Amino acid sequence: MSLRVVFDSLSARSDGLCFRCDDRGRGLPCGITDTALRELIDFHRIKSNERKALRALVSEIERLVNAKSDAGRFEENGCIIIRPVDLLRYGYQSRETLAA
Repeated sequence: MSLRVVFDSLSARSDGLCFRCDDRGRGLPCGITDTALRELIDFHRIKSNERKALRALVSEIERLVNAKSDAGRFEENGCIIIRPVDLLRYGYQSRETLAA
């Protein structure tokens, strides 16, 4: 399964970022905690005005959502939330891969 972020569903909240992923025509509720998002931003050295870097961050989030989905690691309500522990569990995508 290849889940993709639905860009018009992105919503910033105080506790993180909420979004939906396209799951064969259905919207799967997803999110990433503020702490996990900050860790990704720091790891990839993303500056707020770097549009290309922000696209790469979405690619990294999609990879993590797919890894959790493939592992069957859904929340009790059926959504997927990326937490800091997931960054350790599934690793970071290398900066070289993001630049390609």
